[in-house]
Amino acid sequence: MIIDPHIHSTYSGDATASVRDIVKHSRKIGLDAIAIADHNSLKGSEAALKEFGPLEDLVIIPAMEVSSSKGHIVALGISEEIPQGLSPEDTVELIRIQGGIAIAAHPFVSYREGLFTQVKFVDVDAMETLNSRYIFGYSNWRAKNLAKEKNIPQIGASDAHFLGAIGSCVTELEADFTVDGIIQGILSGKTNVFGDRTPLPLILKEVINKKIRKIQ
Repeated sequence: MIIDPHIHSTYSGDATASVRDIVKHSRKIGLDAIAIADHNSLKGSEAALKEFGPLEDLVIIPAMEVSSSKGHIVALGISEEIPQGLSPEDTVELIRIQGGIAIAAHPFVSYREGLFTQVKFVDVDAMETLNSRYIFGYSNWRAKNLAKEKNIPQIGASDAHFLGAIGSCVTELEADFTVDGIIQGILSGKTNVFGDRTPLPLILKEVINKKIRKIQ
């Protein structure tokens, strides 16, 4: 299956795509599974599951992107929100208690957001080694090297903040067409990541729209 496990909706505050449009677009482009992983909120995932329920052609994985005290961690397969501001270790533990998995999101992107720019290592379940927003930078390269060194499953994700970016980077894996099946497929480590950078004009448009919203 082909999954995009890191997508943001309007519930993130800095993204423009509605939950309904995300699901419709993901089905249109042929993704098998998505995770609407909003910043410190499960509301996007909850809204998608409430409106669409189980779908025959798309698995909606409940998720959120947690701002730990030392960087961002995507929580997949959880049912309750993880508090922000906790240590990375405590964040990972709370995710696992719920039966979910913890993914280091863009771990080398910046001091504020990148987990491994602030701590030497945290025992995560998987690591984003191909994030479409940073595909030409050193961050993906460093993440891939660390994942290989530590034998951590690799994840490809769009980190989409608008509709056109969804599916730009993805993860390919063998799994049952269920949330649990996908989680086990990731944990097996038999993942393949591929994709392209989010088109620069779309990123510039996003930056401009953010500035306009701040002014308003």
